[in-house]
Amino acid sequence: MESLFPFVIVAVFAVVAVFLLVRMFRHGGFRGMLFGAGVRRTVGEVEGASSGLMRTRVKVHVLDGAPERAVGVELVVKTFASYQMMPVALSASEARRLSAHLDAAARGQERA
Repeated sequence: MESLFPFVIVAVFAVVAVFLLVRMFRHGGFRGMLFGAGVRRTVGEVEGASSGLMRTRVKVHVLDGAPERAVGVELVVKTFASYQMMPVALSASEARRLSAHLDAAARGQERA
């Protein structure tokens, strides 16, 4: 029984690695793998306020996928010793609602 343990660990690692590689190739790279759809093009990016050694950037992408994943929003935070990227895939209607909320916040209004 003890001799199976290393084999099980290697097998689990291999299955996870193959799963990630298949998703990466299917969606056109690492970023596409994280969004669950390929990135057709980047629409633009906005640099957030930086504080000290931290930089924040928001990127907007058009995704190559089903209509339920039409827009990709990528939040990137870089510091002296780290890099963090959080992908969010939105449908077209969710992206329009987000846009309306951002517009209302920029105007200083509250939305119900």
